[in-house]
Amino acid sequence: MNWIKRTEGDQLVIADCKDPNFVKLIEQGIIHGRKVLFLDVGEDMDPVLDNVLNKSFITVGRNLCVRVGDKELEYNKNFKLFITTRMSNPHYTPEVSTKVTVVNFTVKVSGLEE
Repeated sequence: MNWIKRTEGDQLVIADCKDPNFVKLIEQGIIHGRKVLFLDVGEDMDPVLDNVLNKSFITVGRNLCVRVGDKELEYNKNFKLFITTRMSNPHYTPEVSTKVTVVNFTVKVSGLEE
């Protein structure tokens, strides 16, 4: 998480899954092309993010849009979503695993031996 904060700098928007307004922060990131760090996600992803994770884009006129919940948002190609968890060994469903790239930053020698 600290590496992402250092790399992305001041442009990073932090959304916490415990915050009831996290969807609004992600929506603003999509519209304005910001980088969003989504913290403390459990093994279950919010279904509101399915179209974003699937990159299910719709073309409306000349604009590229994505549906988030019941809203169609204009998608800015500079948008990036980083999702982090505090779980040491998360097990995501195959549906989620195919939508994201999982990077484990807590690799230890004993984990590599397994």
